[in-house]
Order: sequence, then structure tokens, then C-alpha cells
Amino acid sequence: MIPRSADYEVKLTPDHESLRHTVRDFAEKEIRPVAFDIDRNNKIPRDLLHRIAGVGLTAINYKEEYGGLGGDLLSMVIALEEVARVSAACSTVFVASHLVSEPLNEWASEEQKKRFLVPMVSGEKFGAHAMTEPGAGSDVAGIKSTAKLHGTHWEINGRKTFITNGEIADLYLVFARTSPPPSSRERHKGLSAFIVERGTEGFQVGNHIETTGLRGSQPSELILDHVKVPQDNLIGKEGDGFYIGVKTYDRGRVDVSAQGVGIAQAAYEAAISYAQTRISFDKPLIDFQQVQYKLAEMAMGLHTARLLTYWAASLKDQGKEFVKAASIAKVTATETAEKLSLLAMMIHGGYGVATEYPVERYLRDSQIIKTYEGTNDIQRLTIAKQLIKELKD
Repeated sequence: MIPRSADYEVKLTPDHESLRHTVRDFAEKEIRPVAFDIDRNNKIPRDLLHRIAGVGLTAINYKEEYGGLGGDLLSMVIALEEVARVSAACSTVFVASHLVSEPLNEWASEEQKKRFLVPMVSGEKFGAHAMTEPGAGSDVAGIKSTAKLHGTHWEINGRKTFITNGEIADLYLVFARTSPPPSSRERHKGLSAFIVERGTEGFQVGNHIETTGLRGSQPSELILDHVKVPQDNLIGKEGDGFYIGVKTYDRGRVDVSAQGVGIAQAAYEAAISYAQTRISFDKPLIDFQQVQYKLAEMAMGLHTARLLTYWAASLKDQGKEFVKAASIAKVTATETAEKLSLLAMMIHGGYGVATEYPVERYLRDSQIIKTYEGTNDIQRLTIAKQLIKELKD
């Protein structure tokens, strides 16, 4: 199908740019000085997370009645981009927490919003989205955790893995099977979503999982052993879990795209700076044509990734179909982050692989954002399915 010209409209306002400057200034002053230590020590100070929340990372696109700022998704994208430019790990905490606050905002009752969403919007509490299991990653319908209703409480049993924010979250959005699937072709049916609060009896944060990138925001295992939660901790309707999860990921991929843009911007800036200051054969690297080619490739990739990410956010803000755009942006931005990190490493030469320089961190971080929120191979399948659907319409 041929899209309308208006479908490509992206409008940045003075408010968007003001937000960018505010977040960038904060990131430079408050996050950059500790970014190296965060990666080295594999830990983000809790007080830093609360200070980042204070800039608006937990509140930007939520209604004022819940303590939000009433902004749009494009604003959130810009803020996440600026944080990821300095520390992708820090941005990941908020991307993951949005995977709880977003479904609460969309499907929770007013009473649930007051209990769970309001403290998340204020930055008082952080969330963790608990879907992935040892035997179920991209195959969401394959989860084995169960939830059974006993009187006024649900009893949840199961094990989750690779859960971002697992160690630091206050609220966990846990997906479990409340009824068996009707048939092998309807495996997605019978899943439900629940809020489990930290400290609930039977709930335990298991092993910390060491990963190659996003150090400081490492995933964990979660163990749910006869965990009892009130009946009204069910989010949405019983059986809506698959739908809630998939719709949440559609929106979440725009956040991940912003992370890709931030990492790509950081790699580009590092390459430009090094090429201007590094002298080789009596002249700066930037005077060499091979280096200029690499910088040109980086500029093309960066602008493409940013425009696609802003485009996907703008479609969502306009209430238009954005699923295909989100997948396109996610693949493009995350793979651009990887490509630009590699090019920056090549321009840096031997210093590119030295841990005292940040470019090797950018490459490590880019590997994980290609994987979560649906691997990029899954995104390509999503794009193809959307194309087929459009052809049939």
C-alpha cells in the first residue's frame, strides 16, 4: 500500500527542544561523571535513579491527574535518547519500568492506578515486567507459570528469567496461565497479568544474570512459590494477558529505538572528537579520506535511525497505526547503534578496544537492545505480517 504523505509527518516543537536541553544538561552533569563506574561496578546508585526520575523520565507522558506531565511519546523518546547517549544502562531502568506503568495506564482500574501507577509516575517506585521464562522468550504463549484463584486471592507459581529491574523493582507485572489453551492453535489464550509487590511471601529474586552489556542494569531470575496476591491485583480481565503483553511491547519498541539512537549519537560524537584530535602522519585523522567515509556512513545511519524513531513515536501520538513503524525503527536504530559503535572503534584504532574509552561499551550495550523487546528477527517477522495484512485489506 502507498502511504499518505501525512503519515510521515514529524513535528518538533520548542517544548521538545527545551526538554532535550534540560535532560542533556542533567545527563552531562549528573550521569556522565559516574557512567564509567556504573559499567565497571555493575550497579546504578538508587539515588541517581530517583534524580533521573525527577527530570521526568517516569512522568512525561502520563496524565496530570496521576502526577504526570501530560506530554507525548515523542517527548519520552527524546528524553530516553539523551539519557542513553550518556548511559544506556540508566535508560534501561526506565524503559523496563515503562513496561509496567504503560499497561497500568492502559488497562488498570482507577483504584489500581491510585495504588500502583501514581507512585510509579512520581518515581517513588520502579517496575519490572516479568514475562520471559527459561523455556519461553520470543514465544510468549509458551509460558508455564500458573495462577489459580482461591477465594479472594490468586496463587501464582513459576519461574521467570532475564527480568530487567528484577533486583531493584518495587512492583512486578507477572504473566501467568490462568486456564489451559483451548487448542494448540490458540496457545495464546488463557494468560493473565498480575501485579506482585516486592516482599510478598513466596516471591524471591533469584540469581543475578551477568550479561555483556548494559552493566548496571543486569537482569535477574524471579521465583514465585505459592505467591498469594489479592484478587484485584489482576490487571485487565482474566485471559487478557497475551493481548496486554503484545500491545505493551508494540509501544515499548519505540523506547528501545530511542536507546539505539542515543548509543549511535554517543558513538558518532566520540568518533568525531577522536578524528579531530588524533594526529597521525602529521595531520588529524579527519583529514584522511577513509576516515571521512566512515564518518559519512555514521552520519547517514544516525539521521536515518532518529527520523524513523521520531516517525514511529509521532504515529502513536497521532493515534495512527504504528506497529510496523515501531518494528522498523527498532531494527534500524538498534542495528545502527551496533554499526556506528564498530565504526567508532575502527576510527579509534587500538584505543577502540581499550576499556578506558567508552566506545567498546557502546558496542556491548548495542547487543542487548537488539535482543530485548522482541529480537530483531522477530521484528522482521512482524513487519512481514503487517505487510501481508495491508495487502489483504
